[in-house]
Amino acid sequence: MAGHFSKDIRAAAFLWITILALGSGCRDHRSTPDGVVVARNEVSHALIGKQITIHGKFSLLGKVGPYVVLDNQQVVYLVSMGSFTWGAPYSEMEGKRVAASGVLRFFHLPDTAPADQAKAVPPDYFYFEAETTQLRLSSP
Repeated sequence: MAGHFSKDIRAAAFLWITILALGSGCRDHRSTPDGVVVARNEVSHALIGKQITIHGKFSLLGKVGPYVVLDNQQVVYLVSMGSFTWGAPYSEMEGKRVAASGVLRFFHLPDTAPADQAKAVPPDYFYFEAETTQLRLSSP
């Protein structure tokens, strides 16, 4: 009986944690009439694959590529899938507040067999594809 009771408690706890995690991934987001989600202060796994608009400070100086840093310090990179160039007008946006709209993606390097501790691997990160992202200056 005690074993069955503890399984029920674990199942209930798992359900609660799942509900809380899903709920927190959706906070501070709103949808526009055309279905674009506006992520004000954070991006989450719940938004992957969705057309979203983010607001933050733009920089061309990221490790992976140019990026937008949100108010909560999360970074969303702009990754080129081909031969995209980051000349003007992007250089004029450096350090300024922008709005970026695109389909949110997520990069995760698959786990490989015994990892060489001396070898650097890129961290997981959120990104937009540069070729399809709309980037414009925005007001604070």
